[in-house]
Amino acid sequence: MAGELRLPRINNVVLSGRLTRDVELRYTPGGTPVAKLSLAFDRNYQKDGEWQQETSYIDVVVWSKRGEQCAENLHKGSPVIVEGYIRTRSYSDSSGQNRKITEINANKISFLEKSGTGADESDTEDLKVSTKTTTDEITDDDVPF
Repeated sequence: MAGELRLPRINNVVLSGRLTRDVELRYTPGGTPVAKLSLAFDRNYQKDGEWQQETSYIDVVVWSKRGEQCAENLHKGSPVIVEGYIRTRSYSDSSGQNRKITEINANKISFLEKSGTGADESDTEDLKVSTKTTTDEITDDDVPF
């Protein structure tokens, strides 16, 4: 439509929270590592003059070497900051039912506690995950979850 105002498509999310279970690491048929994290995060709000807390949960997908690092260094209860984008995908479960899942594809993960190796994982120097793998080479059929 001529003269139509087009808004930019923005899909960025930053969340801090704790893992609700240990990291699940798998590999695509092509051998690319992919880790799945389950993150719990809180939202505080006021209702009728009283402070309330609401906990939400979302799955996070981390690709390549950073996914392997997550599996090596994170565990249930680990605090992290996740930066990425929200993605919804569909699949058929084992009984043939169509399912839809919403998750965060991580571009960056910051570990908020020191690992057992003595390296401070909160250092953000090398925390960026390659987005080339997630957008150019991987399809929904490759995701092993």
